[in-house]
Amino acid sequence: MRVAELCPNCATYINATCIIYNGEYLSSIEVPPLMSLDEILGNINETFTALTGTGAPTTIPLFVGQLYIDTSVAHLYIGMGTTTVNWGLLSVISTTTTTTTV
Repeated sequence: MRVAELCPNCATYINATCIIYNGEYLSSIEVPPLMSLDEILGNINETFTALTGTGAPTTIPLFVGQLYIDTSVAHLYIGMGTTTVNWGLLSVISTTTTTTTV
């Protein structure tokens, strides 16, 4: 059985705000040491959202596998490398009123 613990810093039950990361800087999600898990989860949520814009992507992907949607012609790109502007065109996105397919 697990027992709830009180945080020694804020005197509330331990949660994501109380857990502090104590590792190396994580550049892909901008996480420095001593950041709370609550803040890290927010960074992950923002980082792993697909980028959108008009025209092909012109920025360097933050991570391999990052998605970019060209809203002007419905193209889906995927990040292929993180040292140069390196995006691969996956497919044209076709939509209907009920589903989206790739």
